[in-house]
Amino acid sequence: MSKNRFRMLRELMQRQEDEAAEAMGACIRRHRDAEEKRDLLERFRSEYEEKLRQALRDAAPPELIVNHRGFLARLDEALMLQHEELERLRHLLEESRRAWLAARTRRRAFEVLEARADAEAMAQAERLAQKALDEHATQNHLRREREF
Repeated sequence: MSKNRFRMLRELMQRQEDEAAEAMGACIRRHRDAEEKRDLLERFRSEYEEKLRQALRDAAPPELIVNHRGFLARLDEALMLQHEELERLRHLLEESRRAWLAARTRRRAFEVLEARADAEAMAQAERLAQKALDEHATQNHLRREREF
């Protein structure tokens, strides 16, 4: 295979690996953002639950207690949905990590093949050079013998 083809294939495989790495990076960022949103919801729920406890201690009007409980139920639902989203993103992250590892493995395997081809080309060039030297030495030897 010509050097140009190897270079083109190497560039293609590197580009595929880079794209897979970028996709994995995007998944990591989305997962991190979702974790931050979950943490924020959990903190907000905890704070709101404390407000409900305080309202119960202060003998707040029943409609306020009902409103607090309703809001806590909506926060619980939002937290459940956020946990589901986190799980979905975790799966996507694992898929993107596997895709990146596969692209990296393909690129590395190709680099090994390219190195072998380079080594074989170098060995072939050395054999040809040695053959040319041997022929040259033989010609010189035969010429000297004829001269004597």
